[in-house]
Amino acid sequence: MEEQLIGKKFYETMIDDINKHPIQALGEMFLVEQKKERSDLTTIRFAQGEVYFLHHDFEAAIFKWENIEGNLAEWAKKNIADAYFELEMYSTAEDIYKAINTSEPVLKTEVLLQLFSLYIVETRNDLASKVVKEAVDFQPDYPNVTEIARSFFEAQKDWNSAIVLAANESIRTESMAWFDVLKTYIQQGVAQSTAPDYFANVLRSLYNLDQDRFEKMTVALWKNYKYTDSYFEWLKVINKLIDEIELNNGDVWDELSVYYRDAYAGLLEGTHLVKELSPVVPRLLENWLKIAEGEISLFAAASVLSWNEIFPDTVSALVVQDAESLLAKSPRLGGGLEAGEKLIHSIIQWAESNDLSVGNKLKWMVEGIKDMSNFNLLLVGSAGNGKTSFIQSIAGESIAAEDHSSLVSVKDGDDLEIYEITDTDRKMVEELTELDETRRQRGTIVDVTLISDYLRNNRLRLLDTPGFNGEKSVDPDFQNYLLESDGVMFVLDARAPFTGSERDLLLEMQQMAPKLPIHFLLNKMDTIYSDQVAVRMEDETWDKVNAYFPNAKVFAFSKLYDSKQQLQDLAVFLHANYQDSNWKEMRAEKLLAFTRKTLSYLLEKRAANERKCEHSISWNEQMEVKLNGATNQLTDLEKEKTENITRSYRLLKEEVKKQLSTRIPELLRDCSKTLSENSDFSQVHIQLNQEMNDRIQAFISDKIMPQYFRSLQDWIATSELEFTQSQQFMDEMSAGFNELYKEERIVLAGDFRVLDDWRRDADRMTSSIRIENVNILLRRTPSQLILKGAGKLFGAIPQNKANMYNRYKKFLENEDFQDVADMISDRFLTQFGLFEKSLERDISLFYRSPFAILEKNIEQTKAEIKEQQATLEHMRQNPEVYRDPITLFEVKLRQFERLEKIEKRRLAKLQGK
Repeated sequence: MEEQLIGKKFYETMIDDINKHPIQALGEMFLVEQKKERSDLTTIRFAQGEVYFLHHDFEAAIFKWENIEGNLAEWAKKNIADAYFELEMYSTAEDIYKAINTSEPVLKTEVLLQLFSLYIVETRNDLASKVVKEAVDFQPDYPNVTEIARSFFEAQKDWNSAIVLAANESIRTESMAWFDVLKTYIQQGVAQSTAPDYFANVLRSLYNLDQDRFEKMTVALWKNYKYTDSYFEWLKVINKLIDEIELNNGDVWDELSVYYRDAYAGLLEGTHLVKELSPVVPRLLENWLKIAEGEISLFAAASVLSWNEIFPDTVSALVVQDAESLLAKSPRLGGGLEAGEKLIHSIIQWAESNDLSVGNKLKWMVEGIKDMSNFNLLLVGSAGNGKTSFIQSIAGESIAAEDHSSLVSVKDGDDLEIYEITDTDRKMVEELTELDETRRQRGTIVDVTLISDYLRNNRLRLLDTPGFNGEKSVDPDFQNYLLESDGVMFVLDARAPFTGSERDLLLEMQQMAPKLPIHFLLNKMDTIYSDQVAVRMEDETWDKVNAYFPNAKVFAFSKLYDSKQQLQDLAVFLHANYQDSNWKEMRAEKLLAFTRKTLSYLLEKRAANERKCEHSISWNEQMEVKLNGATNQLTDLEKEKTENITRSYRLLKEEVKKQLSTRIPELLRDCSKTLSENSDFSQVHIQLNQEMNDRIQAFISDKIMPQYFRSLQDWIATSELEFTQSQQFMDEMSAGFNELYKEERIVLAGDFRVLDDWRRDADRMTSSIRIENVNILLRRTPSQLILKGAGKLFGAIPQNKANMYNRYKKFLENEDFQDVADMISDRFLTQFGLFEKSLERDISLFYRSPFAILEKNIEQTKAEIKEQQATLEHMRQNPEVYRDPITLFEVKLRQFERLEKIEKRRLAKLQGK
C-alpha cells in the first residue's frame, strides 16, 4: 500500500472494472456511498484527488484532499503540498510539508525528500543539505536516499559531507563499494582537511573485511596527509591502529612497509626537532619492524637499533631483541652506496639551507666515490721521486709540475676538461698551461679529464698528491685523499728507496686506512748503471718493504724502458694487485666515513659559528667605539679648522676696515687744498661733497680693492692648506680603518669644491664695486648749516671771500670725519660680512661627506651587532634547531653502518667458502 501512496496509485486498489475511466468509476462509487445512512467518503475523495493530480487538475485535487481525516490525513497533506509544488507555489508547499507530523517512516522520509527537491529548485542549498542529511540519518536504508545525498554533495563540492556519508555508510553497510568511494575521495585530495583520527574506525572495519583494501586505503591516507600539518597526527593514528590489530603470520604488507621506511627516512631529513619526533618515531619503528618482510625488514631492524642507540630505552626491549635477532641471521643486502649517497646529499642540502657549507672539495670527493667506472689510485711519494714523469708516461701529457701543492686528478673522458676546485669555488680552466699558479696553492684540487686510451682501458683514475718533503705526519687534506682512494701506489726513488721518513709516513697511512692496499713503484731505474745492480736493487727494496708491508708488491719503472711493454706489464700489475680486490664493495663504507666526517665537521662548525659570532660582536663593538672616536676627532678637527679659517678672514677684514677708517678722514681733510679765495662759496659745499665722494671711490677702487683681492687669494691659499691638512688626517684615518676591515670600506674625502666657490665669491666681490655718494657736507649739522648760510649770504661780497675761505679751510682741516669713514666702511664691508657669516656653513660642507660615511658605518656596525646578538641568542636559546638534525642524521648514519657491517660479514663468509 505504501508504494501506491508514494506513487499516487492508491485509487487503483478501489477500482475493479478496468474498462471504466477512473473518474467515472470513482464518481459512481461516490454516489453509491453518499446514499448510505452512515457514509464514509474519505477513501473515495482521497482516490479522486490522486486521479485529478495525475491529470494535472491540481486545484480539484487539493479540493478533494482538504477534508481528508483518519489514517490518510497526513498523506493527504503531503499530496496537497505536492500539488502546490507543481503549481510552483513553493512557500505554501514548504509550510504544509513542515506541518506534517507523522511517525510513519516512509511518509516522513518522503516528506524530507520532497522538501529536499523543493530547496534544490529554489537553490537553497544549505537547507537542502540539512534536509537530505536528516533523511539519511533517519532512514539510511530507504531506497536511493544515500545515493541522492552523495550525488548532491559531490555536485555542491561539499566534500566534508560526502566523506562523512561515505565513511558512515562504509562502516554501516560493510559494502566495498562505499569503501572504494571513500578511497576515491582521499585519492582526489579532498580529505586533507579531515582529522586523521576520523578514519580510524573506517580502517578498523575495513581490516576485518578485506586486508588488501585496508592496505590500499591506508596508503591513500598516508599520501593524503604526507605534506600537510596533520602528518604527525596521522602517524600517531596509524601507529595506534597497527598496535591494536592482530596481524597474521601470513599477512604481506609490502606497500605499507615502503611507506613506513620512507616516513622514517623523511623524518630524519633534518627538518624536525627531536622533541617533535620523540612521541612518534619509536612506535613508528616498532610497527615498521612488525609488518616488514624480506630485505626491508633488515632496514627496519637497523633503524630500530640505531635509534635506540642514540636515544636509549625509547624502544621496547622486546622489539630491540627482535631487531638484533633479525640482523644476526640476515641475508644479502643491496643498495648500500645508493642509500649512503642519499644520506650525504640530505646532509649537504640541510647544511646549505642553514647557511653552512660543507665545501666544493667534499662534494667532489663524494662524486668520485659514487663513480664506479674507475679505480681511484692514489699516487704518493717524496718530492722529486718522479710521480709527475710517471703520470706523463701513462697519460701522454705533462699534467703537473714536480713541486705542485695541489691534488691533481686525472681520468679519461671525451674531451679535455679542467676544473680548479676549492672549498668556496669551482671554476673551469681552459688550458693545462694555466695551472702553473693553481698547482702551487695548497689544498686546491685540480680535476683533469682528457682523452687517454690507457686510463679508459684500465678503468683508472690517478690521484697525484703533493710530494712529501720531510713532513713527519700527514695533514687533514691527505687523510681525505686516502679515504677517496681505492688503493695507494707509493713512488720510490731507485737511488734511495724506502727511506726512514718514507717508512714512517707509510706506517701512519696504514694506521689511518688499514684495509687500503699499498704497493710500490720503484721509479728512475734508468739511473742504475747496470742491469745486475738494478735487479739487486729491486730485490733489496722488496725485502725492505716486506718487512713492514708483507702483502705489498714492487713494480720497477723507468721512462727509458720499452714504453709499450712497460705499460702492458703495469696494467697486469694493477689488475692483479688492486682491481681484483673488493674495492667496489668498500665504496659504500668510504661514503659513510665521509658522512661521519661531515657530521663531525658540522658539529664543530656549530661551535665555531658561536665563537665567530661572539668574536664578531666584540670586534664590532670595538669598531663602534673607534668609529665614534673618529667622529669626535673629526668634530674637533672641524672646530679647530673653522676657528683658524674664520679668524684669518676676520683679521683680513679688520685690516681693511682699519685702513678705511684711517685713510678716509685724511682724504676728506686733504680736500681743503681744492679751496681758494675765488671759490664760489655759495656752491662750494656741493662741489666739495662731490670731490670727497670721488676721492673715496678712487681710493677704494685703486687701492683697497686690489689689496683686498690679493689678501683674499692669500687667505684662500691658507684655507686650502688647512683643508689639505684635514684631508691628510682623514686619509690616515681611512687607511687605519681599512686595514682593520681588510677592505676599502671607508674613504673619507673632503669637498674641496668649497674653495672653488670661495674663489668665485672673491672674484665677484672685488671685481667691481660702487659706493653710493655720501652726504658729507650736505648734512644738517650746526657747523655746516652756519657755513652754508654764511656762504650764501656773504659769498657774493668780494671783501668777505677771504674770510669764507679761511673758515671753510679751517673747518675741513679740523673736522674729524670719523663718522663718515665708519659709514663708508660699513657700506663697503657689507657683502664681505655676509660672506663671513656663511663661512662656518661652507666649512661644514667640506666635512659633510666624511661625517656621513662615519655615521653610516656606525649605523651599519650597530645593525650588525644587533643582528649577531639576535643570532647568538637564538643559537643559545634554541640549540636543538641545529643539534637535533645532526643527531637525526647520526641515527640514520648508524643505521647504514650497521647494514654495511652485515654486508661485510656476508662477503667474508662467501670468501671463506
